[in-house]
Amino acid sequence: MDTKATHDVAVEQGPITKEYKANSLQIIKELNRLRSTEITSYLQYKQHSYMAVSLLAPGLKKEFAVHAEQELQHADMLAARIQQLGGVPLYELEDIAAKAAQAGVHPEQGPQLTDMVMENLLIERKQIEAYTALLREIGDKDLVTWQLLLSILAQTEQHASELADYLKRTAHTRK
Repeated sequence: MDTKATHDVAVEQGPITKEYKANSLQIIKELNRLRSTEITSYLQYKQHSYMAVSLLAPGLKKEFAVHAEQELQHADMLAARIQQLGGVPLYELEDIAAKAAQAGVHPEQGPQLTDMVMENLLIERKQIEAYTALLREIGDKDLVTWQLLLSILAQTEQHASELADYLKRTAHTRK
């Protein structure tokens, strides 16, 4: 292969080399689906942070806001990886909502704080399942995406643990 052809391939494929073993189009599709769940989760946490009465649960109001920002960071990290792989992060709100719905993620707004915590816990658990499944599917075929997903999964599991702990504590205090 001549030098110009080699350069053209390098420019066209960016970080995708012959050692990249995943189907980049499929990975982009899955990352956009996960990104949609992160955006939906962000919106739900943000809404819950607005609705949580600060006098009743000041720590929970702040925790919802912190989790919202972390969900948005996850969405940004996924968008960056989608772009690196030659894809385009979903932008249209309808597409984002449809992809999140395909993953079983729908924003909810319960009337009580415990309802909000449970709704957030359920979204986190759906994301844990989706991240875990994709990590297993990718294996060593795309190490950078695998590492990115693993770091997001760790934080998502932490969120789920915190939410479950809150629900356990409130259940004990009501007895």
